Amino acid sequence: MCTVVFSQSVVADEVWDSNFGRVIYETDIGPTAIWSYRSEHYVGLINLAGLAGIYSNRGTYEGYWVQNKSEKRCTTVRPTQNGETSHYWGRFHITFIDRDFPSRWEAKWSYCNDEMQSKLWKASPIVAGKAVYE
Repeated sequence: MCTVVFSQSVVADEVWDSNFGRVIYETDIGPTAIWSYRSEHYVGLINLAGLAGIYSNRGTYEGYWVQNKSEKRCTTVRPTQNGETSHYWGRFHITFIDRDFPSRWEAKWSYCNDEMQSKLWKASPIVAGKAVYE
């Protein structure tokens, strides 16, 4: 199981409600932004290369998601944040709709290195306890 543990505080204080559950910007590790998500069935991480430290004029970024279980088991593994690995991962291609905080975003995603899924991962930011752009 993917356990999400971070010693640093949330970097950008960004939280989103999405069609796959709550997403939280957790920390930056080098040039990579690390997000966590929790849905009804899964807990996981999203690693986004090149997003670390970028808080305005955001565009499109590539990365991957990794979690404790999914509908498809990959033949290769990806690292989780607690030093373990998981066979449950996929590519993640995100586009920010609004260039500055708070920003909505949409993402295409896949299982493993397969074709991207047709269902988009969509998210709206939560500010002062309320979703923006509802």
